[in-house]
Amino acid sequence: MTSKAPVEVEAILVGQSDYRESDRIVKLLCAEHGLISAVARSARASRRRFGGSLDPGNRLSAILKRGRGELWHLDEVTLLDGRTHSRSDLDRLTLLAYACEAVAALARTDFAEPQLFGLLQVAGLLIDSAPTPPGAMFRMALEAKALTFAGLTPGLVRCIECTAPLRSGGPWTFDPTRGGALHGRCDRIGGRPISLRWLDTIEGGRRTPLKELTAARAPSGPSWALAEIIEAHTGQPLRSRSVLASLNPYG
Repeated sequence: MTSKAPVEVEAILVGQSDYRESDRIVKLLCAEHGLISAVARSARASRRRFGGSLDPGNRLSAILKRGRGELWHLDEVTLLDGRTHSRSDLDRLTLLAYACEAVAALARTDFAEPQLFGLLQVAGLLIDSAPTPPGAMFRMALEAKALTFAGLTPGLVRCIECTAPLRSGGPWTFDPTRGGALHGRCDRIGGRPISLRWLDTIEGGRRTPLKELTAARAPSGPSWALAEIIEAHTGQPLRSRSVLASLNPYG
């Protein structure tokens, strides 16, 4: 996107922050252009300006113009899906915010990200429409898929040190800074102990459509191991993780 002509994109709002006296910077994820940061002029001064559309997780049609540097200007939005069910349910809303942050953390700026956009779109729909809020297995599968689509497939099948199948012998450990699991004999740093069942279940979730996992039970083991891979890759904590963990301390 190098032209200064207006561009219309379908996007998911994945973050926002206050800017100057009355503006807001919004972060949008779209299939064609990846992660975009745009200035929404007067968004804080008047809700009529954007009609209350600028909430994280919303799917939008946005008209953008290239500004100076990396910042775009958000001229107009049309709300396509406001995730209305999630807005009145704290568990859903917190999970939606986490999904947006985790996926956006792995998305590149001004680079096509159709898989990450599609993943977040499906996740948002399911979080909003599932009979009960999806749990830890859904979240871990989302993390595993996001890492895979970002080219950082977590090591759940082969040892990240010797590359031999993990089924060839235990015990096993997990090192988020290296992106996966190891045979205990290959772990010279001292990773977190895990079970083969945990590995098999998470790898199964990585390969299973999210719609089949909204009510799935998570295996016992390190619930946030995949989130820690994302944090190690970006060098930044996922801020919504602590809020989500406080709502569901066991997963």
